Amino acid sequence: MNVILSRAAVSSEFANQVRRFSISSKKNVKVAVCGASGGIGQPLALLLKQSPLVTKLSLYDIVHTPGVAADLSHIDTPAVTKGYNGPESLKDALSGMDVVIIPAGVPGSQV
Repeated sequence: MNVILSRAAVSSEFANQVRRFSISSKKNVKVAVCGASGGIGQPLALLLKQSPLVTKLSLYDIVHTPGVAADLSHIDTPAVTKGYNGPESLKDALSGMDVVIIPAGVPGSQV
């Protein structure tokens, strides 16, 4: 049995498959930035907050992170932003994250 489909039917079926595929992609990524108060961490956190893929943004640093998180929380995106300070809150900041980015450090230093 031979089935012959018109070009329009094939094109329509292809469009339906593409549509189903595109709505099934994962847009639920939880990201932690360790060093979020620094010169690289702040703009990086801003870019991550604007990404439609990120749903939770955890910001960690030694100081000033809740202020950075509060500033970013005013941007109208689905990503929920929370800031964490100090070594005692590191475990909470990293809990459940899919990606951890560490831009912290001293530029030009040698270890």
